[in-house]
This record gives sequence, structure tokens and C-alpha cells, in this order.
Amino acid sequence: MRRNSDLIRAILLAIEKDDRCEVLRIPDIGGYPDEAVHFHARLLVEKGFLKTYFPDRTGRQPWVCIRLTWEGYDFLDAIRDPVVWRSVKRVASKAGSWSIETLAAIAKAMVVAKVEALGLAA
Repeated sequence: MRRNSDLIRAILLAIEKDDRCEVLRIPDIGGYPDEAVHFHARLLVEKGFLKTYFPDRTGRQPWVCIRLTWEGYDFLDAIRDPVVWRSVKRVASKAGSWSIETLAAIAKAMVVAKVEALGLAA
């Protein structure tokens, strides 16, 4: 299965939105099969963006996300704005490939450019 940056963003947004924020089932993400959502959520765990535990390793009980990590929030904050997100994806596609680090770097550069354009740079 290929990584999908839009699904990664959707998972982070859905988890942040949930009011329970300490114990979360992996949310249903419209338009994506459960297998893809779980696969991408596991990638986010491996990257350190989600902190999880697995209550039942037999597979009978769904795994549970405890929370977004600091790194997960930082990445989400960088790509939260839909306009920035579209621009980030456009720039990354011109480069021919992407990684989480690349997407975050592009988004942060765009935010810095916005701050400088507003005359708010220190």
C-alpha cells in the first residue's frame, strides 16, 4: 500500500477533533477503507506522531490511540490550513516525491514567508 499524505492529514485532524483526547479509537475517515486508515495510523505511530497502546493483541478488539504527540501536533499545525496544505502538496509534487520531513519543511517555510510578508519577523 502506498502512503497517502491526504489520509495522514485527515487522521491527525480527526484525532485532534475528538473531545475525549486521551483514549481514541482510530476514527472512520470518509472515502478511505478501514485497512488504509489503520495502515496509515500505524505509520503515524512509527513516526512518533501518535502515542498508542494495543489493548488486545488477538485482533478482536480495535487498537486505541491515546493521543497525538508533541511532534504530531507540530506537524498538524504546520499543515492545518487547507490553502497551505494544497500549496505544500503542489510544491512536493514538483519535487517528484515527499516525506513527512519534506512536507513539514515546505509548510514551515510557507508560514515563515507569511510572517515575513506581514512584517512580523523578529
